Amino acid sequence: MSTVMTGAKAKFTIDGKVIAYASNVSYNENIQYEAINVLDQLNVLEHAEVGYTVDMQCQSFRVPNQSVKQLGIMKSLPQLLTQGVMDAMVVDPDGNIILLMTGTKIQARQATVDARGVMTETWSFVGLQAKDELDATG
Repeated sequence: MSTVMTGAKAKFTIDGKVIAYASNVSYNENIQYEAINVLDQLNVLEHAEVGYTVDMQCQSFRVPNQSVKQLGIMKSLPQLLTQGVMDAMVVDPDGNIILLMTGTKIQARQATVDARGVMTETWSFVGLQAKDELDATG
């Protein structure tokens, strides 16, 4: 058995529910730095940490009667101002966390259907923090 993580081994969950028709997941964890420039010096003195953002995208096959709203991931318009946050995870077959994104909210969904293809949706999320194997269980 291969030791690397593969799509065949991965499960994508939102609030503990497996997203059965997910076909890929990508995520970004970004640290924003501001260059500290001072007078009488050409080079940057240092890079100061000024921000941290995380986001995630999930592509899934569109299945009738299993819309992102029916699954409770995206709220309808009247509920947007009172929606809560979710936890999104990628786990291996043994349940070990590969990625945990906390404080997640869905930001957008985009659908595509082709004449000779299957309908897919891409869901975009923002989150508060991303954790991996090092700090997800602590």
